[in-house]
Amino acid sequence: MKNKYAWLLLAGASGLGPVARAQQVLLHSEVARDTLAPRTGPNRRYFGHFYLSYGLVAGSGSAGLPLRYGVGSTEVQLGGRLKRRFTDNLALTADLRYAYLRYALAQDAGPKAAPFGPLHDTETLTYHQLQGELGLRLNTGLRPRGNVMGTYLDLLGYGGPALAANHTTSDETPTQGRLEATRHQPPYLGRWLGGVGLRLGSGPLALVGRYRLSEALRPVEGSAPLQPPRWVVGLEIGWF
Repeated sequence: MKNKYAWLLLAGASGLGPVARAQQVLLHSEVARDTLAPRTGPNRRYFGHFYLSYGLVAGSGSAGLPLRYGVGSTEVQLGGRLKRRFTDNLALTADLRYAYLRYALAQDAGPKAAPFGPLHDTETLTYHQLQGELGLRLNTGLRPRGNVMGTYLDLLGYGGPALAANHTTSDETPTQGRLEATRHQPPYLGRWLGGVGLRLGSGPLALVGRYRLSEALRPVEGSAPLQPPRWVVGLEIGWF
């Protein structure tokens, strides 16, 4: 009898093996997470990214304030952008960024008006700014484009304080050295800059043009009001 029970126990144990193997988890899935519609991405309801922009000053300024164009007069921006999409073709953007604007004054392109009368080897006006910007985005195309940025046109309005505004001159001294003088926050440099602009982009690249509406220079008593060029045109690269 004992041998009979031993054989029964042995047969039962051997039969449990296939049953245990059949209960192993082959696929694990969270249904609630898998069925949740994604809300973030280049063409989703919400999207955020960083960007870098480099632009050249363009246009004409006041006659008594000749400018050295090209790499001497530029604006560099580094910031972040949030986008809220309403439809496939309409969205709102909001930016917060640091902007460095530099005007290099030409010393051999005609007389300079006060307070920039004396000639120097180099002379610059610089603005370190904290800027906010709102944009109305219009996407092109009639068909759904998937979760990509696509081609777009932004109508922009920006503004912000100049955290630092400096007037710097540099000259060679009789001892073959150089003398650099910087006036921090002089009364003739503006403390707030703002304007409007356009941005035409495709994917992470965009062409940007901005027009300054505010006054970069304050009027000086006894002299005609001066203004540097108001346009900045450049290229923007986004990190997605």
